[in-house]
Amino acid sequence: MPSLPVTHIFFDLGNILVGLRSGAKLKALAIRSGHTVEAFCEKIWSHERAHDYERGQSTCQEYFNHLARELNLEHAMDDLQEAFCDIFHPLPERVALAHALAKKYPVALISNTCAAHIRFLEANFDFFPLFRPRIYSHEVGSRKPHPRIYEVAIQKSGALPAQSLFIDDLAENLTTPSEMGWHTLHLPPGSDLAPSLRKFGINMA
Repeated sequence: MPSLPVTHIFFDLGNILVGLRSGAKLKALAIRSGHTVEAFCEKIWSHERAHDYERGQSTCQEYFNHLARELNLEHAMDDLQEAFCDIFHPLPERVALAHALAKKYPVALISNTCAAHIRFLEANFDFFPLFRPRIYSHEVGSRKPHPRIYEVAIQKSGALPAQSLFIDDLAENLTTPSEMGWHTLHLPPGSDLAPSLRKFGINMA
C-alpha cells in the first residue's frame, strides 16, 4: 500500500533548529570548579538525574541546588545557571527553511529539554511562535524515545501518524515514531535539510 503524503512536520530542537556547543561561560565555570569541560558537562547533562529533570521530576531550584553542592559552586549559583544555558547558537539557514515550510505545512516541536533551557531559548530566539504545538519533555513527563511524547504530539496537533514527519539528529529517537507509523528523517549535525525533504515529496519551490 503506498504511503500517505506528509501533512504535518515535527522538528527536534537541539542540533536541528539551534546548534549546541560549550560556550565561554561554561568553559570558564568548569575551570573554576576544578573539572575539565568534558567532566563538567557530564555531571550537568549526562547523569540520569538530568534525564529526570528533563521529565519534570524536579524543579529548576532543586536541580541547581543539587548541582551547586556536587560541583562546590554554592557561592556561584547565578554563574552556574548562566553556564548551564551557555550552549546554544543560532542555525539561521535551518530556521529560514522552517519558516518556508510553515507557509505550506503545520510545523511543531518535540524536544527532550528542561524548563531552564526553554525559558532561555524562548527569550533569546524569535522563531518559537512558528511552531504549534511545542511538545517539551519536562511538560509531558516523558522523554524521547518513550511512546508517550509522540502520542501527545499527535493528540495536540490533530495529525495522523501516517502523515506526520519527525526530524531528529539522533537515530534512536526515530525508532519509536517509525514503529508508530510516522515518516522519520535522521538529520545528523551538518546535514543539508532541504534535499533530504524531497524524498518525502516536500519541495520548497
